[in-house]
Amino acid sequence: MSRLAFPFTAAASGRAASVEDGDDAHVRQMLVLLVMTMPGQRVMRPDFGSPVAQRLYAPGDAAVAHAIEAALHAAIDQELGDLIGLQDLVVNFNDATAALTIDIVYEVKRSKRLVKTTLPGANL
Repeated sequence: MSRLAFPFTAAASGRAASVEDGDDAHVRQMLVLLVMTMPGQRVMRPDFGSPVAQRLYAPGDAAVAHAIEAALHAAIDQELGDLIGLQDLVVNFNDATAALTIDIVYEVKRSKRLVKTTLPGANL
């Protein structure tokens, strides 16, 4: 089954771009959506999301990064645990640039492929 790609774009054929349900691209798109959605933002899924977007204009430090890391770990396990096996999750806060980086290593269960990615964080 195919799903619309995120972000929404046009394919070379002129139709909406799509990804196959559960493949590597779809899983990465779901991770980005999970990280960038605030809890309570989706009416039918109020628990879906992470605190990253809420921290956009809040002060940041190593303790905040650690709290976000714990919340992300729980959210990924709850929402995407049937699609991926989380191997490593590291959230770092850079004091000089006030930027949050999220590095994730996970195994896509469908393809058994190990993926390392840096997801969009927030400039705090």
